[in-house]
Amino acid sequence: MSDPLPDEIDEALWEESCRRADAIRRFLRHRTGRTTTAEVSELAAELGLSQATTYRLIKLFRAGGTVHSLVERKRGRPQGHRSLDEKREEILRLVGINYQATID
Repeated sequence: MSDPLPDEIDEALWEESCRRADAIRRFLRHRTGRTTTAEVSELAAELGLSQATTYRLIKLFRAGGTVHSLVERKRGRPQGHRSLDEKREEILRLVGINYQATID
């Protein structure tokens, strides 16, 4: 899964990421040590997110330190991605099995 390029990010998604980054930045500015569950719960309420997601975003922001690190990524395989190599695909085509139809 690759990160989207800045010009591929929807404007609303970018604005939401900026809002989250600002809130997390303010949150972290006043904390030097460990954060309490109550503090994270308060931030989660401000962001309208679960505590688990808030912890994940704090971790991402600490690691990346940018708004871009908070942009939501699409989950799953990219459209058109095949999980089998070409040789196995050919074998399945030869025997007439469309394995993609069995996955969907």
